[in-house]
Amino acid sequence: MIHRLVSLAALGLGIALAGCGNQTDTNEVEQTGPLGTLVFPDMPEPDPFNRAYVMTESPDGQMRLFTKETRDDTDIYTTRRQDDGSWSEPQLLDWPKYRTNQNPHFSAFDDRLYFGSDRPVPELDNRSDTNLWSISWDGTSWGIAEPVPGDVNTGANETTVSISQDGVMYFVSNHPRGQGGQDIYQAVFNEESGQWITQTLPENVSSHLVESHVTVTPDGKTLLFYSRIQPILGVVDIKAVTLQEDGSWLGPYTLGPRINTPGIDFGTGKSHDGEIFFFSRDGRMMELPMPVLYEQIELAKAAYLTGEQLSFLGLPEN
Repeated sequence: MIHRLVSLAALGLGIALAGCGNQTDTNEVEQTGPLGTLVFPDMPEPDPFNRAYVMTESPDGQMRLFTKETRDDTDIYTTRRQDDGSWSEPQLLDWPKYRTNQNPHFSAFDDRLYFGSDRPVPELDNRSDTNLWSISWDGTSWGIAEPVPGDVNTGANETTVSISQDGVMYFVSNHPRGQGGQDIYQAVFNEESGQWITQTLPENVSSHLVESHVTVTPDGKTLLFYSRIQPILGVVDIKAVTLQEDGSWLGPYTLGPRINTPGIDFGTGKSHDGEIFFFSRDGRMMELPMPVLYEQIELAKAAYLTGEQLSFLGLPEN
């Protein structure tokens, strides 16, 4: 996570790309400006200590959950779809924690909600690190939250999770077995033992910097996450790596200026049905149709493969 590390001045950079240059044609601006629609258009402007990120949507499409961070705590909030299609005023999900419940993800693999929490782990009450948990949802009420079984959780912080439809888990940890900062790991579910078993990913997927808020696309082929890996347009950018037929991962490459801005673009997530991509732009939740995201991924990938990434991002060639 990058919370409490970014100044108000950095947030103030905002999404000014659409306003740069001479605006003589509204259609041209619309075609080249940042993409995404505000989920909560009437919500007050965020600041460095109050912002939202990592949204997910329930299997029936009637509830969304997201992380909301304040100066003192990080919590999961819920919002319900109303009759007119808008979303209700977010409500705190008052679950146990020391200081953080975060990064909810409804899994299309088992329909459980996964999230990070620093609540006490059974039989390990003296630990206050963040671990991955899951909980059932029957459309009306929640079950009992349980730590993710297996070797995913450690004495380090496991904070973010995204699971493909075929049961491959991608998660974030700052365990020292990684490359530094926070890194992305993979785990697969063992049906016989009921355990998630961790597997390492190639070194190019992560770096010595922070990679977090990972989301796997509905086709299971691309991981989206935030990082300061160069080249970069803003404070942090949304990056991607794509699984190749030979099992290697291509990238990381930077999504273009229709997704990333000079500010803070992070907090990726998706709806349970895979139709909507969620992300946070300067602390405000945005949504984007998944086909539009796929188009942006293909453009960014092509620029990376042809060595034209800097030009694609509008950055000077050095």
